[in-house]
Amino acid sequence: MLPSLPPPKITPNLGEGRLFSHFTNAEGVTGITGIVGDSLDIGQQVIVSELRFEQGENNYLAWESGSIFVTELGVDATERQLNDIGIFGDKQNWAIQFSEETALVSNGIRVTGVMSSRSIFCIPGNTLLRGTFLVTRIR
Repeated sequence: MLPSLPPPKITPNLGEGRLFSHFTNAEGVTGITGIVGDSLDIGQQVIVSELRFEQGENNYLAWESGSIFVTELGVDATERQLNDIGIFGDKQNWAIQFSEETALVSNGIRVTGVMSSRSIFCIPGNTLLRGTFLVTRIR
């Protein structure tokens, strides 16, 4: 029997500028993208065309109440790196990625540096983004 290979990595054109990730759990992926988070296998990636962020619930280092936490750390971030910026437990299991260009130019949403030196940024709560976005189940 041949060993199973990991799913191939998708490399969509997410747009220009910095690439941001929003790390979340299965419930978050479902709410933001409409994809049932637990339906993805570890390592699986899916492209979506719309992200619907509600009000943020984690006020740790949030720019303003209800803002959505994003980071320049990618899907290769370690558990420790994510812990260091306040992303814990099952919220490390899925990453939703988008480019700065898609947020600002295509949707008028500015990514605000909260603590840029630690890669901590925010976007406003109740944000709707349209474009090309990558969802990855990490763990």
